[in-house]
Amino acid sequence: MVQFFQYLGISIGAYIEAFPKLFKKGYRRYLLLPILVYSGLLMGLIWLMLNNINRWLNLVLGLFGYQLGELESYSIVLVIILQIIMIFFMGSLFKYATLILLSPFLSFLSEKVEKDELGIETPFSLAQMFNDIIRALRINLLNFIKEMALTIVLSILAFIPLVGIVSPFLILLVQSYFLGYGLMDYNAERWRYSFADTEKWMRKNRAAVATVGLFFYGLFLIPILGWILAPAWSVIAGTKVALRLGR
Repeated sequence: MVQFFQYLGISIGAYIEAFPKLFKKGYRRYLLLPILVYSGLLMGLIWLMLNNINRWLNLVLGLFGYQLGELESYSIVLVIILQIIMIFFMGSLFKYATLILLSPFLSFLSEKVEKDELGIETPFSLAQMFNDIIRALRINLLNFIKEMALTIVLSILAFIPLVGIVSPFLILLVQSYFLGYGLMDYNAERWRYSFADTEKWMRKNRAAVATVGLFFYGLFLIPILGWILAPAWSVIAGTKVALRLGR
């Protein structure tokens, strides 16, 4: 816990240092890209939620022999809780879809930060860029699945007395860790870490990874402005933290 708060301070410092960079020449373009991505994602997400949320709930409940209409007769509160969980699921999907779609650009942004910080320039390679896109897709999909699985387990545990008190905080830490993982993997890409090596590095520095992801999570709670700032700001800050930690 002490380590977590130490890295929380480091991450706060990194985010403060990163903020002015967002508006410097060569960095501003990374604020425009999310707007284009979000326009498409938001329209698609809203359409899916408005037209399919009850159908998806019926599909999931059908696995257990229930239908949404049957539950409504027992408890409208339970139905509302299930709908909130589904909305939360779609929100998490939105965050990861953002990281996947922006991954080529965020990778370049992370390289630029490293060049400005250390003077190290990574040679451009089209083949490597495609490899990095596939890697980002794989890692973010795996992280999304892991995050959802752990979140479901912790949500169930929330109904147990005493355990339920800490469950929301554990859920927040789990989600922050996996988001931070995706944001800081750009450094592992350049270090040519394998998936096993990346996993080892992330676990070793899990407090730092979680605090970087925590701020990204917090920014995403701010509609529009937070969504625009979150990807670029968090990658700049995450890269600074990763460079400080080293290989």
